[in-house]
Amino acid sequence: MATDEMTLERLAEIAGAYGASPDLWPAGERQAAQSLLARSAEARALVQEAGELDSLLAMAPAADAPSPELLSRIMAARPRAATGRILSHQARRASLWQSIARIVWPYGSAAFPAGALAASIMLGIGFGAALPSGVTAEGLSSLGLAPVQSASASTGTAGEQLVSFALAENEYPEDWKK
Repeated sequence: MATDEMTLERLAEIAGAYGASPDLWPAGERQAAQSLLARSAEARALVQEAGELDSLLAMAPAADAPSPELLSRIMAARPRAATGRILSHQARRASLWQSIARIVWPYGSAAFPAGALAASIMLGIGFGAALPSGVTAEGLSSLGLAPVQSASASTGTAGEQLVSFALAENEYPEDWKK
């Protein structure tokens, strides 16, 4: 960093992390920090506080190597390696779908029933698109699906009768109740 880019906040971070000694500060920021120290009393106060903390830390006794009892307690409390197979979320989801597929089709690959289902859907769409949109009673009777109604036998047209039958209305023409 250049001399003019050093701020008090950054100097506080450096002194808090590395201590009060400029020899321990990052080399790239050392010159800028020392320049800020030379011109700012506030900066000198920050470094002085860091120096007081450094002296307190230096008075603390040196830590000995951990005792064998502490090591054994730490090793006993550590997480163990998982036994068995750990599956990722995607693998569990794939496994779930494979289990469901085996329940529905236990005879091996599910490609055959899936292909049959796709073919039946396509045939249904194809036949639905091929049929004329205005189906009349005469057209249905020519296909052998419904008898042609005489005009005197019913009160409505054949199309209205088909609609009432399709919507499962409770009042059917008399000829359909037989």
